Amino acid sequence: MMEELVMPSCRVPIRTKERDKVGVWGFGNVSRDVVLSLVSQNLGKEIVFYSRPKEGYPNRAGAWIEDLKANVRTGPRLLGTNSVEDMAGLDVIFIGVGVPRKRGQSRRDLLEINTGVIAKTSLQIRELYQGCNTEQKPILVFMGNPVTCMTWVGYKASGFPKQNVMGQAGNLDSRRICHAIAKVVGISSANVHGIVFGEHGDSMVASAAHFSVSGIPLRTFLKSEGIDEQEITNVIENAKKGGTHFVNEVGQSASAGPARAATEMLRAIITGQAEVQPVVAILEREYGLLKEKDGLGSFGFGVPALIGAYGVEKIYGLDIEEIRPDLERSANLVKQDIRAAADLLDKEFGIL
Repeated sequence: MMEELVMPSCRVPIRTKERDKVGVWGFGNVSRDVVLSLVSQNLGKEIVFYSRPKEGYPNRAGAWIEDLKANVRTGPRLLGTNSVEDMAGLDVIFIGVGVPRKRGQSRRDLLEINTGVIAKTSLQIRELYQGCNTEQKPILVFMGNPVTCMTWVGYKASGFPKQNVMGQAGNLDSRRICHAIAKVVGISSANVHGIVFGEHGDSMVASAAHFSVSGIPLRTFLKSEGIDEQEITNVIENAKKGGTHFVNEVGQSASAGPARAATEMLRAIITGQAEVQPVVAILEREYGLLKEKDGLGSFGFGVPALIGAYGVEKIYGLDIEEIRPDLERSANLVKQDIRAAADLLDKEFGIL
């Protein structure tokens, strides 16, 4: 009797997915700075930079990339294009479209126009990836303001799974606060770490309880230095308005800082080395902020999350009882925005 032949099992190990085909959508200052940051950090194997054709300037992204390629000797492959079809087959897309904030404007002033812009872009992405399963769909990173609401608009219009959708705000805000704290206590801002919650705006929630200095809780560090916590609280409140201060001083929205903050998110996604970062995620039951009376199934909100090759891989439920009243206030403002955006999506695009 012949012995049954046993085939050896495959010895190829399962490796962390890498998302090395990167798209940058939109020709604004932040998008261009994101491309530069990606190239300078050698992130990704290919970057596709898309801008829609504009009268008199049919392929701005193409011309911009060709000029960059002439002065870059190493790094990922680069393509600048005015063809939306080139944005198919990507692993992650940074979406930098939307009208930037001008002097005297609040982020909410941009809600109506940017809801339309984000929805149209997300519908194009939906069409490009129609029929693809979750593994084949890219991670989408949004930045248009008000970003907590616009991330949700992108989620609804794209139809992507919620783990594939996130918004950039928390990295930018937390680093601005860390920098301000470091200046007061007289140390490098690289030693200060922290997270923020909620809206990207005046109702953002930032507490000394969620910041540290080289692993030392900030409050403990302040006591050892004899620094009154109220002084730091005032510094935090001022730093929360960093975007407004910039617009008032320069006359336009910041781009370099936001682009670097977005690149921090993209780095974790592209390399597959998951990191805990403060991001705008799509929440449902997390933190108990969404109530039955709100009439919403989900909303965008800034929270600490594990992000990586699979998008928002985990949302962390931290002890927030000390800041819950502030979180509730921030969430209520965001939900107002989202209800307004939901009405626009229904009326203009038939998206429920």
